[in-house]
Amino acid sequence: MTPPAEATRARGKGAERAEATRAALVELAAELFATQGYIQTSMRDVARRAQLTTGAIYGHFRNKSDLLVEAINTRTAEELESQTMGLGRPDHVETLTRTARDYRKRRRLRALILQGAAAAQTDEETRTKMREEQLAHLNVWIKGYERDRERLGIHPDVDIQSAVVYTWAVEVGLGVLEAVGIEPKSAKAWADIHNRMARSLQLPPDATSRKVAAAVKQPRRRASR
Repeated sequence: MTPPAEATRARGKGAERAEATRAALVELAAELFATQGYIQTSMRDVARRAQLTTGAIYGHFRNKSDLLVEAINTRTAEELESQTMGLGRPDHVETLTRTARDYRKRRRLRALILQGAAAAQTDEETRTKMREEQLAHLNVWIKGYERDRERLGIHPDVDIQSAVVYTWAVEVGLGVLEAVGIEPKSAKAWADIHNRMARSLQLPPDATSRKVAAAVKQPRRRASR
């Protein structure tokens, strides 16, 4: 009979191996989905590259959609959230400028999100999972900005939710342009534009922006006959 201490250690090692296998599958799937396409990549392809059976993969993920969403979630956490959280009291201007300067490092992440968005157009399960995954990250960023609004000097008139969605739309939209061969002129120029946008959040609305806001709110009048 196996002593309790040895059994506990064995279970611990088994859990570590399972976690390592899961992480390796996520990394491998992320590369395959981003390079050869989500629709074009089957679970059998992932299993073949991982030198596992498809049954072994299904022991970690319910289906390919789960694997895609986990890959996007992991990449977002590693390539964005880990660069902005737990770093003391970062300034949003410096953070947005720095992450913009490093935009090339996130090309695979943007490609993954683009693949997920394409799949979500025709698959309701993928759409639901993608929406939940994206909202989870957006809400973390929104809450962080709302919590630190005063410290960051963000003007009271700025709608934080809109600002966060805007910056994320720029990131994801860049992935669409990259897919057709369009990229920023340079990392320096891309970072400069983000720096200017980030600093604008601290400014009071000027007369022009007030007129634009008023025009958006004002209902269109029907043309007289």
